[in-house]
Amino acid sequence: MKMVYLASPLRGNYDRNIKNAVNYSRLVSECGLLPLAPHIIFSQWCSDTVPELREQGLKLGLALLEKCDEMWVMGKKISQGMQGEVDFAREHGIRTYFVPYPGLKEYYPISTDENPLLDGRDCREGSRGENYMDRLVVLKLESLKPEYRNARNQLWIATHGPDCERNAGGFSDTVHLYHPIDQDRMAVSRSELLGIPKEETVEVLKNTYPEFVSGIAEYEQEEEEELFR
Repeated sequence: MKMVYLASPLRGNYDRNIKNAVNYSRLVSECGLLPLAPHIIFSQWCSDTVPELREQGLKLGLALLEKCDEMWVMGKKISQGMQGEVDFAREHGIRTYFVPYPGLKEYYPISTDENPLLDGRDCREGSRGENYMDRLVVLKLESLKPEYRNARNQLWIATHGPDCERNAGGFSDTVHLYHPIDQDRMAVSRSELLGIPKEETVEVLKNTYPEFVSGIAEYEQEEEEELFR
């Protein structure tokens, strides 16, 4: 069973935040995953109002995080303690997903197959500001319905659109996409794209989903033939 570390606020409305962590854990467990919420565990003896006990609780939380398969950041508010967890996960290569509406399971980053979903770590740093025209791009998982949510459906080719080049002065922020396997087409807001995937990300996906190899090659061949018409 996959272990998921749930990061959410504790300070502020303590009772409400503990109740939220319990509710998130229940919802995640209903999805067939093992939720681990540090608030529920360590707050029993590590009081957040006592500095040395709070520090102990944070350290125990990070030790727990290191043993988890993924971290989910629950909610839009990221506290100081949560930011430390996000930084730790990044440094230790723990896949991290941000869940803006943690009370709704349809926003949970659960893949429909055994392969992990893609996130910002799978893209080249700074690539969100690059020109997307005729480039492979990664679609945010939230832009896919839960039944289609897997890495296969996150990799697309940006074909055209007024905002393929960031801040190009177009009348909209639309980018048109083409799926190299299914040959589906759709238009999305540029904000729905995580960026351009790293070369190693593309290679992993080609090995995981071999049909990507021929699909990308066919698209590139069609584009080349179009240039010479």
